[in-house]
Amino acid sequence: MPKRRIAKKRRKKKRAAPTPTPLACSEGLSRLFSGRAGLQITRGQAVSKLWATAKARGVQRGKTIHCDAEMAALFGVSTLGFSDVAAALAPHLSRAPPPQPLVTE
Repeated sequence: MPKRRIAKKRRKKKRAAPTPTPLACSEGLSRLFSGRAGLQITRGQAVSKLWATAKARGVQRGKTIHCDAEMAALFGVSTLGFSDVAAALAPHLSRAPPPQPLVTE
């Protein structure tokens, strides 16, 4: 009786993680984070900055942000839960325009 060949399991190739692209913040969100307009950050950085801002202002209580007047005007709600933060930030982040090429004369 001939020996049976045992097939080797093929390993899936791991894909490289995509690099986060910087997004342009709305004017209100830029002023909330840095006090100036024209801020470009990634989504992850925006979430981190929102939690850091809430903690610095003393409006974070556990996994909930109780918005102060400026945040309430920006997001349109009085409280943001842990799972609501990304959805609240989404309208204030848009794709940044590509950089203009340098033209020399």
